[in-house]
Amino acid sequence: MIFKRGRKRGSESAIEDSAEDVGVEELAESTAAAESTAEDTGDEELAALEELDWRGSGPYDISEVESIESTEESPKIDLGSLILTAVPGSELRLQVAEEAGEIVSAMLVIETIVEQPASANQKPQTYSSALELGAYAAPRSGGLWEELRDEISRSATEAGGTASLAEGPFGVELRRLIPVTTPDGQEGYQPSRMWVAEGPRWLLRGIVYGQAAIEDDTDSPVVADVLAAFRQVIVRRGDEAMAPGDLLPLTMPTNLSREPDGHDA
Repeated sequence: MIFKRGRKRGSESAIEDSAEDVGVEELAESTAAAESTAEDTGDEELAALEELDWRGSGPYDISEVESIESTEESPKIDLGSLILTAVPGSELRLQVAEEAGEIVSAMLVIETIVEQPASANQKPQTYSSALELGAYAAPRSGGLWEELRDEISRSATEAGGTASLAEGPFGVELRRLIPVTTPDGQEGYQPSRMWVAEGPRWLLRGIVYGQAAIEDDTDSPVVADVLAAFRQVIVRRGDEAMAPGDLLPLTMPTNLSREPDGHDA
């Protein structure tokens, strides 16, 4: 697990400054694949999905786990409101707001091996994905996700992109195509999918980028790796009063190998 810290400079998403690392260099292929699966689920189907409990296998509230101690088999990264389980070969990137100096986003960049090399001289074929995580205060009665996804969908369309709702591994999933320009000047649309789990007075949002955002099969190795990382997240809400939608604060982790700070993370 590599740990990087970068400064957030006003971009909406922590991944935008590092998009080239998770597949935006293949915009033509990823845009076509995302568009082929971006079909809205009907209102009745959405209502049925809302009634189900999707957290049987995680993510978890801290009251639902016996221990958060880090072990060799299950190394933990304590970020305050979020406790992550380190994924082998992954990279943790924290985005820090320049003015306030506060952590505003945690992102796991995950490399998935999809084909082993034929010889020792070759490298395995891998795909890169990213999972941007944030936890928010939510009302006891739930329902915050329904409000937020309408607002997020409007923002996507106002920016010249698209947004659609579909059934995902945690109920209603939001899929977006957002206009982007890569560092080399190439223009296209960056696909993402948004997973949301609602727990006791909290909402955990995971935005998936890269290859895992365009593969529809949750059993594929690429999606399965990202899904496993999301399911292992533990949320520490705390008892303080917070307005629904307020971001739960993150703190800097310790005891991680870390690359030097930089403006780009």
